[in-house]
Amino acid sequence: MIRSVIGVIGCGNMGGAVVRGLIWKRIADPGAILLIDKDKEKSKALSLETGASFCELEQILSASDIIFLAVKPQESDGVLKNLAAGIGGKTVISIMAGVPMDSITAGLGQEIPVARAMPNMAAFVSESMTAISYNRLVDDKKEIKEIFEGIGKVIEVEEGLMNAVTALSGSGPAYLFYLAEALIRAGIKMGLTPDKADELVRQTLYGSSAFLSGGKIGPEELIAKVASKGGTTEAALKVFDDEGLKDVIKKAVLKAEERSMEISGG
Repeated sequence: MIRSVIGVIGCGNMGGAVVRGLIWKRIADPGAILLIDKDKEKSKALSLETGASFCELEQILSASDIIFLAVKPQESDGVLKNLAAGIGGKTVISIMAGVPMDSITAGLGQEIPVARAMPNMAAFVSESMTAISYNRLVDDKKEIKEIFEGIGKVIEVEEGLMNAVTALSGSGPAYLFYLAEALIRAGIKMGLTPDKADELVRQTLYGSSAFLSGGKIGPEELIAKVASKGGTTEAALKVFDDEGLKDVIKKAVLKAEERSMEISGG
């Protein structure tokens, strides 16, 4: 169990998911988590739900070892300015998309340990893929990693690859949802009711994702196991190949990376 006191600034969707993961998986004691949000009703509601403490900023700065920033990127300048005077001796963890660690220390006006993380939407069901980068002053990576293990799996990457992470796994859930929507529409076109098409697609994608995640067999080999020679799957896959679907997907993900670089300034 984490011994540090964690001050969570921002109790919206992702901040709330991290707090729930910490408590429900017993990674941190509710008494060691302090909450604040500009919308006080959000922090109060999360406090009632989890047992974490709703506090004022002064209390969080005086009592916390770790400051967890889960605010919108456009709010970062104001939040960092408010933290600057009391941030000394603490570690900052940020999930502010597109805000580099250098910008965080610049906004705080001092060099302190900073970790930058990119979880994804699957955090809401404790199945996130989170990538973390650390600046040179971070000593205890293990504790930071544990925080994100409350919402799923964790890997470490260089900060220079965060735009790629954003494009691949940060935006990734939407790509799967896009595929699901297309499959459901195809099912309806073939005569299935919307409800039945929806159920078929949801469970197929869920089961297939579990199969892919749970084993050591790569996607190419798994495709071969499903696609019998001259069969229905092979016929469908040929259309994907003829239409250049892999190239379209690669082009789309690279475009997402490009946009992430534009937003983050790098």
